[in-house]
Amino acid sequence: MDNGSFWKLIDTSRQAAEGDPEQQLKELESLLDELSVDELVDFQTIFVSYFRASYTWPLWGAAYVIGGGCSDDGFDYFRGWLISRGEKVFNSALADPDTLASVIEESDEEVDCQVEGWQSVGVDAWRRKTGLDYSAFPSKPSGIQSDGPAGDEWSEEDLDRLYPRLCKRFS
Repeated sequence: MDNGSFWKLIDTSRQAAEGDPEQQLKELESLLDELSVDELVDFQTIFVSYFRASYTWPLWGAAYVIGGGCSDDGFDYFRGWLISRGEKVFNSALADPDTLASVIEESDEEVDCQVEGWQSVGVDAWRRKTGLDYSAFPSKPSGIQSDGPAGDEWSEEDLDRLYPRLCKRFS
């Protein structure tokens, strides 16, 4: 599996779920169940690379504005949701998190753009297929987070300036 195949699975699951972020996770699980063991390992490895890339202060600030606050776990769920929106939205948000103001749908708002379960979706499918325990997974999915978020840390006083469109929409 390559990055293009990864994003195709994400897009296919989102389209099948008709915009429902929680249903999308179920749709993706079904798609993953059709893959080989090696493809599942590749999927999870690619997911982790994007998950790590999104561990930034600027994205955490956006998640904070959108959710009216955002815990460590909430930020993990937000980054899973962000990946679920597809490659274009993901890359745009990495470059400028304020762009999320124009792509968040009503169903996303209902869950504060946080959906639990994305971090382990590939490992869960691998486990179902192999019958093995999580600890036997061939890579280190638990090493999802680095030492700390990349980029410049923000304070609440900075949010209106950093995220004018998000603040206008969610404040």
